Amino acid sequence: MPAHQTADPQRRALLRACLALTVGACLPLPARATTVDTEPLMLTMSPEGLFVTTAAVFALPRSLEDVLHRGIALYFETVAIVVRPRWYWFNEDVAQARRDVRLAYQPLLQRYRVSVGGLQQNYDSLDEALGVVQRTRHLRVAEAAQLVAGQSYQLEASFRLDLSQLPRPFQLNVSSQSDWKIEARFQPQAFVWTP
Repeated sequence: MPAHQTADPQRRALLRACLALTVGACLPLPARATTVDTEPLMLTMSPEGLFVTTAAVFALPRSLEDVLHRGIALYFETVAIVVRPRWYWFNEDVAQARRDVRLAYQPLLQRYRVSVGGLQQNYDSLDEALGVVQRTRHLRVAEAAQLVAGQSYQLEASFRLDLSQLPRPFQLNVSSQSDWKIEARFQPQAFVWTP
């Protein structure tokens, strides 16, 4: 056997390692779930009822930003529930409030539109629009008549991107897009109702 055809185990191992690195560099990295940072819930008690302010801060993944720029609206929801803890039975849900926000991009105007209920506001940048989406201010969770003075309660809240509102073709693709999972649960806040 000629010298140039002899098997060199070190050389083969080096070639295998280079091939593995080359193939690995060509494969797409798996997407990770989007990180959502939550700020503590802020409660306000007044004669009109219990109000909450929340903030769930996140960066919109590039793939969702592309979907938004194609004219597909994104829907976010914040849900807050007042719970009365009971030692003898399951906890009782006393009141609940929900805030739905629609985020859309207008290509002709190159502006972002945020809709909350019947109110709509336009913004020049995505950061400004996301600032409104991420913060819920003074959401009434319960009326004063629903709560008993001196009673202990707990407020639980969550935030998420509502993927069921996306068009059907995008919903089928959601399982492969784990970075589209934008959701967070806030730290529950215990309080005694003292209006």
